[in-house]
Amino acid sequence: MKDRLKYVLAISGSAAMLGIGRVLTPNPRGIGTHEQLGLPPCMFLKLTGIPCPSCGLTTSVAYAAHLQFSASFVTQPFGLLIALIAFVSIPVAFVLLISPSNWALRIPDRSSTLATYVLIAAYGLAWIFKISHMHS
Repeated sequence: MKDRLKYVLAISGSAAMLGIGRVLTPNPRGIGTHEQLGLPPCMFLKLTGIPCPSCGLTTSVAYAAHLQFSASFVTQPFGLLIALIAFVSIPVAFVLLISPSNWALRIPDRSSTLATYVLIAAYGLAWIFKISHMHS
């Protein structure tokens, strides 16, 4: 039962993120799409002139939700990665949810720790890419 709840949450969260991204119009500046949700502009960018680590994520996901993967990558590579993970997680979680057997994905602790480190590194590299891309 606990695993099934995880699958429902994975499907719901991924579908919600991609659905919101689909409704939004990606800002061609590569930032600011989140303002369509009533959120304020990035204060870090405003104060420093440097994009924060999250700058461009909403825009990137919106591009990916519109199947514009190249624009998504150029805007914020980590946003594209998040969107691709969401695209893949929906059918995988659905198959696991409806599976008659009680099999679940068993990921060793070391693998999940490594995946966390890889995602953190990818996030940092994407931020460096965003900074260099905005200032080129």
